Amino acid sequence: MTISLPLRLSLVPLVVTAGLGWLPPGGQAQSIHRDGCPLLVPASQAGLQPMRLQPNEVAEKNARGCLSPFDAIYGPDGCPQKLCGPDAGLIQLPLP
Repeated sequence: MTISLPLRLSLVPLVVTAGLGWLPPGGQAQSIHRDGCPLLVPASQAGLQPMRLQPNEVAEKNARGCLSPFDAIYGPDGCPQKLCGPDAGLIQLPLP
C-alpha cells in the first residue's frame, strides 16, 4: 500500500512532537500524559500518574487529603499538580 506524500508529511509532526511534551512560557519542556496533564512521574513510569479528575470533583478530593504516596493534590482544571509523597496516607499499625 502506498501513502500519498501529503499524508506522509502530515504524520511527521505527530511522531516528532509526541515524545517532546510541551514548552510552557519561560519554562522547560514537560512530558504530557495521555489525559492532557503534565506528568508528575518519570515518563518511563507513566502508569503511576494519578488520573485526571473532573473539575467539579477537585475540591472534594483535595479536602479528603492524600490516600497514598502516589495520590496527588489537584489543580482546578482536574490535573494532578503535586504527588503527595512517601509519607502520605500511611497508617502506622501497632506492634504485636
